[in-house]
Amino acid sequence: MKKSLLYLVLLLSVISCTNYYTVRLQEDTPLYYSSDSSKSVTTIPKDTEVFLSSKAGKKNYSKLKWGNYYGWAYKPSYTAYSDYSKTSSYSSPSVRSSSSYSSQSNSGGSVHVKGYTRKDGTYIRPHTRSAPRRR
Repeated sequence: MKKSLLYLVLLLSVISCTNYYTVRLQEDTPLYYSSDSSKSVTTIPKDTEVFLSSKAGKKNYSKLKWGNYYGWAYKPSYTAYSDYSKTSSYSSPSVRSSSSYSSQSNSGGSVHVKGYTRKDGTYIRPHTRSAPRRR
């Protein structure tokens, strides 16, 4: 009995899940409270990336998520993510070294030390110290 109830709960949770995928709107799109509402929540500007529900809406309405807004759009004109992601320019963020010391080629001078936590839990703030002497 418990096993069948567990399967039923899992089945219902899978059925009720809504998957969203990213699309880019091709025109200004009004967002409504519900699929049968005439009152607009906001208007989403053209070329904005939004999340579109994978479930079919009622009466040609699609469920959209945009920032803090959730609502319905009537026949939204959009491009799927896979279509526009190939042409969009994306620059990957630069990777920074995680070294504790700044690099210096000469001996002497000062070295900038990043903040760190000791084994006993005390935090050492970032500071500058003299460079180690070379032998």
